[in-house]
Amino acid sequence: MLTYEEALGKILGIDWEIGTERVALLEAGGRHMAASVQAPWPLPRYTNSAMDGFTVRCSDIEGATPDTPVDLPIAGESAAGHPLDGPIEPGTAVRISTGAQIPDGADGVVPTELVDVKGERVVFRQPATPGRYIRRQGEDVAEGANLFGRGKRLDPATLAFLAMYNIPEVEVLRHPRVAIMTSGDEVKHHGAELGETDIVGVNIYYLEQELRAFGCEPRIIGIAPDEPAKFRAMFEEAVDWGDVIVSTAGVSVGEHDIVHEVLRDMKADILMWRSAVRPGKPLLVATIGKKPYFGMPGNPVSVCANTEIYLKPFLRQAMGIAPICTPLERMELLVDCPRDRGRLFFVYARAAVVNGNWKVEPLGHQSSGNLSNAAHGNCLIVLEPGDEKVSAGEMVDVMRIAVGK
Repeated sequence: MLTYEEALGKILGIDWEIGTERVALLEAGGRHMAASVQAPWPLPRYTNSAMDGFTVRCSDIEGATPDTPVDLPIAGESAAGHPLDGPIEPGTAVRISTGAQIPDGADGVVPTELVDVKGERVVFRQPATPGRYIRRQGEDVAEGANLFGRGKRLDPATLAFLAMYNIPEVEVLRHPRVAIMTSGDEVKHHGAELGETDIVGVNIYYLEQELRAFGCEPRIIGIAPDEPAKFRAMFEEAVDWGDVIVSTAGVSVGEHDIVHEVLRDMKADILMWRSAVRPGKPLLVATIGKKPYFGMPGNPVSVCANTEIYLKPFLRQAMGIAPICTPLERMELLVDCPRDRGRLFFVYARAAVVNGNWKVEPLGHQSSGNLSNAAHGNCLIVLEPGDEKVSAGEMVDVMRIAVGK
């Protein structure tokens, strides 16, 4: 069996690219950028005031004090959208509003609450500091600067930032088409009448929801019976439609596990089968032509875990999303937690702030069929193999789980 690192290396080594398309910016919410975007102009676009008040040449009021005030004539106004026509004249003050352009020659702003206005003159009782309350052109973003790169998700703030530049459209990654299927005579669609030993094929619904949130275009191809010919027909439909194919169940070596047989017939290139992780074994990864295939086990918790630790990193890499793997955080363990003797153990758990610090508690029986853990968990404790349990109070590595990320 491969280690987790070896298996991940093989998966990330798959040569696969996502197509791109150009869409209107305001229709691109939630999409991932396919190329970098440069600033067409500096930000701020022009030097402007950060306060309502009066702008001056600082040298004109450098001697102002409460006892020796300086009063200047008000020589005009610079308002947002209506700048002063021409430079400021020496020995004058210009009324200015927040966001309004600083006139040429002015180098300071004095807020309204620090002056007295007497008719057409303004009285200053303290000097102005050069540059204070002034937002310089380009101090936030220089013209031509790289705003965002490939993989950046166009969340509301990102989209609004680009809209500020009046950018009409952006190049985004095409939604990767992920064909989803499962198999098993006992596996039924949600809503079907269930026999005594039938089960709902929840894996396909989990994958559909998770991958759609991630930015993919998932499609449930169906549930195939344990018959090679019928499984192959459905599998071929998945390969024809999808950019990536994900199936669950049938990847072991039992009498009814038929994935290996179909892959051989379709001359697939098998990259790996089984890795030393819990839950998640066996995982079969192959390419059919140039299309990646992930064959996951039928146990639902294994599907959830494989999606987090293998499938999502693969998609992040292809989409340019960083970091590719979810960073590990150190947290204190609240209760004892057993290790797996021979495999890297991803333990479903809940992390929460306790007394100001993040702490983590493993959930119930860590069975690959106990979907309750995945439903209630918000993270995975990552434990190296070993015979000894990890005791409460020890620090452990934790991988957070976030839908669509």
